[in-house]
Amino acid sequence: MEKNNSILQGLKDLPKHLNSKTISSGIIAGIFGWCTALILFANGNACGWSMQETSSWIFACWVFGPILGIILSLKYKEPIPGAWSIAGAAVVVSGAGAGYSLQQLCTGFLLAGILVFVLGVTGLISKIMKYLPMPIVMGMTAGCLFKFVTNMVTYIFNWSSKINEPNYGKYLLIACLAIASWLIFTKLKPVLKVVPPILAALVVVIVCVFAFGLYDAAALEGIKFYGPKFIGYSFENVGGVFVSVSIPLALLVIGAENAQAIGVLKSQNYDPPVKSMTIWSGIGGIVTSMFGGHNANIAGPMTAIVASDESGENKEDRYAAAVVCGVWCSIIGIFASLFVPFLSTMPLQLIYLVAGLAMVGVILSSLQAAFKGNKFQVSAFFAFFVALSQKSFFGIGSAFWALLVGIIVAAVLETTDLKGIIHELSED
Repeated sequence: MEKNNSILQGLKDLPKHLNSKTISSGIIAGIFGWCTALILFANGNACGWSMQETSSWIFACWVFGPILGIILSLKYKEPIPGAWSIAGAAVVVSGAGAGYSLQQLCTGFLLAGILVFVLGVTGLISKIMKYLPMPIVMGMTAGCLFKFVTNMVTYIFNWSSKINEPNYGKYLLIACLAIASWLIFTKLKPVLKVVPPILAALVVVIVCVFAFGLYDAAALEGIKFYGPKFIGYSFENVGGVFVSVSIPLALLVIGAENAQAIGVLKSQNYDPPVKSMTIWSGIGGIVTSMFGGHNANIAGPMTAIVASDESGENKEDRYAAAVVCGVWCSIIGIFASLFVPFLSTMPLQLIYLVAGLAMVGVILSSLQAAFKGNKFQVSAFFAFFVALSQKSFFGIGSAFWALLVGIIVAAVLETTDLKGIIHELSED
């Protein structure tokens, strides 16, 4: 039975749980989260959105997501940080590639939020996720994201093959230094926990770009602070949007993002409020959709940070780390209108390269989840390469087709694995 504490009580008790470990752990998790904003910036550009629209996307994800986490952490006194789905951002790009406008995508985000909310309220969440094999979902996720890391090879090849052209040699040098710094800080992560490898790579790029005079100062002209932009909705081809965007997003929120966080919390002997986490993630998705945000849900990797022993030996203290993380993360969202123009001063391919490095861990974990076991291996592979194609059919993006093809292949070739799922459901 889920606990039902009050937010005010959690807020009242917060000061006594704030200490050097909970504060530092929350800040580290927040810094980790900050770096993933690069992914939103890169994806917003890939979708062809304006600077204000991209800023609003970042604002929605990085303000409402952390607020969601703060609410749940205070209410249940458990470390439940909120964020958004990195894999979901790939679904957004897939939808944009299918020709959907931002307003149509926002309709897809809205419907995904409603779907998650309904699944949470009705309690159907666990059965829905049992019907859909997670290896297929994670194979689709890895495929959607894969082009962002293969693009890094393309950039380096282009720069090295045209090294005599203006600035290409500098770009190649900066890229090599960024990758080297990422590798070094990844190696030193057990010692230098406060410096995420992706942050080190970003700092190297920024310093070198300014040192070599490669920045575009014109991008900062007329810079001003503004809040989120109400994007609005378009219900044109809503059926295609629903299957291309809403269904994959809802499945990722429930089956990947929240599920990962729930697993982490259970491994630390917490009793996570699964139903409330799902309901609030649905509400978060509905709110963020108004401003171009694809969803707000529970953060998987950040939960692992704030729920660990690094936040202190006393488990009751650790919810304070999640609150600190939420406050810290929301800063990047509030100042997104200043953050995005600054990134625009950089050579975009260098920023995309750093964003690709930020996705390495997500893709690796997705591949491991897809292929680590003996079940649904062929169907997961089909889901992977269909999503990897980034092709849309009948106005429907590759994320949906990857799931559909994966399920069909499983039904034909992996019937024993599917029967196992059906057997589990019959016992519930």
